[in-house]
Amino acid sequence: MSISSVSSATTYATTSASSSSSTSSFSADDFLSLLVEQLQNQDPLNPTDTSEIMSQMVSFASYQQQAESNTALSEISSTLNSIASALDISV
Repeated sequence: MSISSVSSATTYATTSASSSSSTSSFSADDFLSLLVEQLQNQDPLNPTDTSEIMSQMVSFASYQQQAESNTALSEISSTLNSIASALDISV
């Protein structure tokens, strides 16, 4: 791995970290960009194990599904609280 590729990967990671800290979410585009960077900068004589890449992809898909479920549950909870307060029922 050359110094320039390490530098660009570090720059990307720093930029990604600062942008995701401001939005507090890690999107599928961020994940895929990091995965592509990882694949482009891997050692050709010792490539990343395919099962590890698949494991990372499955883990992220699971994380993304949970995040979407949490968002949906928060919206449902908020709606129920609004309805309860409109009907003057304590929840």
